[in-house]
Amino acid sequence: MTPNEGAMVAELAGRHWLRGDQIQTMAAAAHLDVDRYKVAGLDENGHPRPESMGERAADAVGWMIVEDGPAGYVAVRGGHPRCAAVGLYQAARFDHAWVVITSHRVAVLRLRDLQNTEEGAVEEILEQARQERSLGGALRGLGKIVKTSATEFVKSARRPPLTERPQDAVLDCPFDVPRQVLHSIVRWKQPMVPEFNGGPRFVQVQFTDDSWARLKTDQAGLTALTGAQQ
Repeated sequence: MTPNEGAMVAELAGRHWLRGDQIQTMAAAAHLDVDRYKVAGLDENGHPRPESMGERAADAVGWMIVEDGPAGYVAVRGGHPRCAAVGLYQAARFDHAWVVITSHRVAVLRLRDLQNTEEGAVEEILEQARQERSLGGALRGLGKIVKTSATEFVKSARRPPLTERPQDAVLDCPFDVPRQVLHSIVRWKQPMVPEFNGGPRFVQVQFTDDSWARLKTDQAGLTALTGAQQ
């Protein structure tokens, strides 16, 4: 993320999203590199669990137990799949995502590159695989995703940065909730992992429904969201 990208997000937000509101805080955001969900009704990858009585009983207690370990850090905790933390974390799954706080709203805004055709193609492939419900269909879908991603990677490497192509930039808002849903934002550090100058920083965004999500940002984002300098 660059200051130029942040300025582009703010400019597009003023034209298409703010509707008279004012940005108070904004920060680049991304998923943890290795993450797990601890959410009732979802598995560790954030996918819906089978609706069996046993699963529901396990969820009733299991979602409250938060464990960070070799399998990955818990990135999202919540009592149900529709909690605010799940919405926030899933909205930050794409590149060029920013957490934006105004006097009335908390949102994730992201820049979408109109020349990047991968996202729509991958969603279509995944939907086809879900409909087939077979191992063969899943494997074919995985092969298509790998091929599509590789093709898009080659194309994107040849393009100038999106900040140099403002005509190709579109602002999406995959997460938008009232400000009062936000409880607090605190700094979070990965256990046993040192921090380096210029390296990533992390925050834990806590909501009034007792859910929280951890996001990766940079030093500027950490300062903007929490006021922490180190």
